[in-house]
Amino acid sequence: MKIALYQPWIYLHGGLEKSLLEVVTRSQHDWVVFTGHYEPENTFPEFKNVDVRGLNSTSVKRTLFGTLISAFQIARQKIPAEDFDAVVVWCDGLGDFISFRNHSLPLMNICSTPLRAAFDPVYERQVLANSGFLYHLSYKLFKFGFKIVDKAAWRYFDSIITTSTEVKNRIIEGELCTDESRMVMAYPGIEFKSSLEDVTYEPFILLPGRIMWTKNIQLAISAFLKADLNTPWKLKIAGFLDEKSQTYLEELKELANHSSNIEFIISPSHQELSLLYKQTAFCLFPPLNEDWGIVPLESMNHAKAVIANASGGPKESIENKKTGFLLQPEVDAWAEKIRLLAGDIPLCKSMGINANERVKSFSWGEFVKRIDNTLSNIIKE
Repeated sequence: MKIALYQPWIYLHGGLEKSLLEVVTRSQHDWVVFTGHYEPENTFPEFKNVDVRGLNSTSVKRTLFGTLISAFQIARQKIPAEDFDAVVVWCDGLGDFISFRNHSLPLMNICSTPLRAAFDPVYERQVLANSGFLYHLSYKLFKFGFKIVDKAAWRYFDSIITTSTEVKNRIIEGELCTDESRMVMAYPGIEFKSSLEDVTYEPFILLPGRIMWTKNIQLAISAFLKADLNTPWKLKIAGFLDEKSQTYLEELKELANHSSNIEFIISPSHQELSLLYKQTAFCLFPPLNEDWGIVPLESMNHAKAVIANASGGPKESIENKKTGFLLQPEVDAWAEKIRLLAGDIPLCKSMGINANERVKSFSWGEFVKRIDNTLSNIIKE
């Protein structure tokens, strides 16, 4: 079967882009990817082997006004899907608006998350923490109007893939879909690494992933400084950065106080990142209420324990005190566990072995299989 897949933006190295790539390259169906913003030089190079077709330009600005503009552009977009058997929308907030003009074919939503600004109270608290009255009022009005329109868009989906229990709960609590029979759980995963012969536990801590404010990297930096580890221990922050996050990077460097023990590795190659995973003693994952999280899976795949916040997707992938630690987002709590693991490499190794066994449960094969089967079912109907 021939499937049209829509995602508004493909221009980053992130879990969504990685998951999308795995689906279209592993599926039993034939896929064409449609997008309103594509930067092949800034995303995974494997996309060059995928049929990616551009539509009308979609703004990537994340201000309240920019989000409204993007939503309007997406809602007006018509996908040229006459020769396809189904349309799939990969939703991380705004993509679902494509349903208004594209529901004549079977329509499926792979949901990484509904728009966090409207449906995630933790995200909302972060945004509004230091805002003034006018912004606070604008945000509340935006949220109220957005939720009304978004609920209308979701009525058109024949089936919904939820990528974690956290995402499913946001959908249900936001009343986007209360019929659980229309929802299928499918965890994005990893290509399991069964051989651990090349894994070592060197005196550095790795924080991999995108560098942006939602990733709460300041918590990890503050905790590492508080832990006050002896030389030669380092914190290595290895991630991908887009233009709008440059200011955040500068703030992080100021927080690190230009410490020689904190290293920023911007846009590492696949080989560089793989080597960091293999050599680090353990990993940190500080986002608040993350939708799912590929980084903890990749860490565990390299037999590394993970320290993360006890919220969102990590609560589903990490086993507390067995494959890592799930903590409250408090500097002292994080510093304590950083000191514990840095001072006990045998513990790092034993937790890492447990983590590697645990991560077998999350495979790309099973993820893609569930999507393929769900597609086949809605097309037959």
